[in-house]
Amino acid sequence: MSTVAIIGLGAIGGEAAEKLAEGKNGRTYTISGYDIRPERLTELSPILRPAATPAEASEGVDVVLVAVMNDAQVRDVLTGEGGILSAKTLPKAVLILSTITLPTVFWAFDECAAKGVALLDSAVSGHPMTSMVGGEDAGFEIVRPVIEGYSYSVVHCGKLGNGMRAKLARNLIIYTDWVTAWEGARLALAAGVPLDKFVEVVTSSDKWVRPHMDMVAEGTGIGVGESQRASTAAYAEKDLRAALALGKELGVDLPAATLAVGRFPAAAGLK
Repeated sequence: MSTVAIIGLGAIGGEAAEKLAEGKNGRTYTISGYDIRPERLTELSPILRPAATPAEASEGVDVVLVAVMNDAQVRDVLTGEGGILSAKTLPKAVLILSTITLPTVFWAFDECAAKGVALLDSAVSGHPMTSMVGGEDAGFEIVRPVIEGYSYSVVHCGKLGNGMRAKLARNLIIYTDWVTAWEGARLALAAGVPLDKFVEVVTSSDKWVRPHMDMVAEGTGIGVGESQRASTAAYAEKDLRAALALGKELGVDLPAATLAVGRFPAAAGLK
């Protein structure tokens, strides 16, 4: 049996909790969780123990999964008041699932190392999830059984930060494609072509683009409400800017990402 805490129970953290509760890899997990939304804790209470703070959720567990939105939230749930590292009995390892900048990953590693806690970055993508893990081999062996409990595929990408680097490069591909998918759909609609017919035309003639057009028609594109489009555009902007920062650091020119960044609200038809 593995004991796991999940800090942040949105789309990623919630899915991880559900998969772990299913015991899909033949292991049993005892799960605790924390989220800033009390209603989310209530929803998931049948499969996890709700906690009042990240520290309470993390008390004495094997592995803590951090699945919050951004760098500031990662820093807060790790070392802020009631944070993970203030637990009386510290976890063996912390795994960051959030897509954040590399300086925050390295900062988190230093904070955890000072207290004898392993820290790895493990960005995720897709449904079912693929986990891209960066960090030392010893830490990876601690977290592997937990990651395998919620992931379809687990790829140890090497040194600390490489999970996040892989995710940023992957998202550069996805989000630049989304911009053109959104713009193409808006052009078709403006020309009087029904959205469902346009999606059918593109996906039947160009199979490779199907995931992007499905997104346009059903998931997070112009076929859904403005708040959902705004949320997707915000995530895309955040991740592309992080990818551009990495490219600048490495001296890698990224012209497609440079063109796409800043254009998501307009491409998604937002005001």
